[in-house]
Amino acid sequence: MRFAKALFILTGNRETGTCRWLLTAMVLLLALPLKVEGQESVFYAQHQQNRMVYNPAWAGDRDIPGFSLLSRQQWVSWEGSPSANLLNFHTRLPDKNVGLGLSVEYERMGPVQYGGLKGMYSYTLQLGQASTLVLGLQGEFRLLQVRIAQLQLVDQGDPLYMEDPGIKFQPNVGVGAAYVWGNFRAGISLPRMLKSPLTPYEGETSRWSTSNQVLYFDLGWHQIIKETISLDPSLLLAFSAGSSPLIEISGLVNFGEKISAGALFRFDQTIGAIIRYKHMNRFVFGYSYDLALGKLLNNVGTHELFLGYNLPFNSIKTLSPRNF
Repeated sequence: MRFAKALFILTGNRETGTCRWLLTAMVLLLALPLKVEGQESVFYAQHQQNRMVYNPAWAGDRDIPGFSLLSRQQWVSWEGSPSANLLNFHTRLPDKNVGLGLSVEYERMGPVQYGGLKGMYSYTLQLGQASTLVLGLQGEFRLLQVRIAQLQLVDQGDPLYMEDPGIKFQPNVGVGAAYVWGNFRAGISLPRMLKSPLTPYEGETSRWSTSNQVLYFDLGWHQIIKETISLDPSLLLAFSAGSSPLIEISGLVNFGEKISAGALFRFDQTIGAIIRYKHMNRFVFGYSYDLALGKLLNNVGTHELFLGYNLPFNSIKTLSPRNF
């Protein structure tokens, strides 16, 4: 509980019942025994527009409510290649320090399919004139389905593949925190803290049959180069025991308030390019293409499409400065 006590001292008279409840929940969840095994999670190229994908503390990081759709089609030349689709909504409650988010997701890889619903809650503590600490919690419900009956088998008489094993229910919880100081931001999160089975078969105990737990760190800042040009560099780190850490460096160059272009590099030999266009500060269109080098060079790359819409809820409001 030293972590919670330190935060209470840091926030001084700003302690509230909501803050105490949120901090207590985070400490209890982080105290759970964590065992990390299994396969990789989805890593989106355009996470700067969807930071709450990895960290619930970023829910409501704009003052204007809005929707976003993110679709990632990976290794498109391979049959059964992975794909992920994510629909987000988040907002900040009027005159409150509370942000809310909701995500609907669908992932597919070969015969394996996931569908999920995720709710996020964030609470902002004002530490100083230009610095804030944001704490976040999330709850998630996922459904796993393996459609093995549709596979083309060499041995058509294998009874194990005669019918689908059904749908598996997978609840989960996650925590996150973010610090904002001027144009600098930093975040840490563990979005899925509980182990979930990767197989719908009961009694499967293989070390590969449980999901991984990934710890994320993200850094970013906004740098003005000249009146009409600015730079948004970012660093994303993802750690999972039993596998190499993911290290991604990316950046966007903004030309005015409408057009942005940038690149990304992951140390797993992935390079990519990103382009983004804003229209009337309400619509956002983004596209990215990344290519895995080395042994996976025979695929035609990964396409990712982003569509965003900010609701005209209040014509006086503008995007929060937290949206770098």
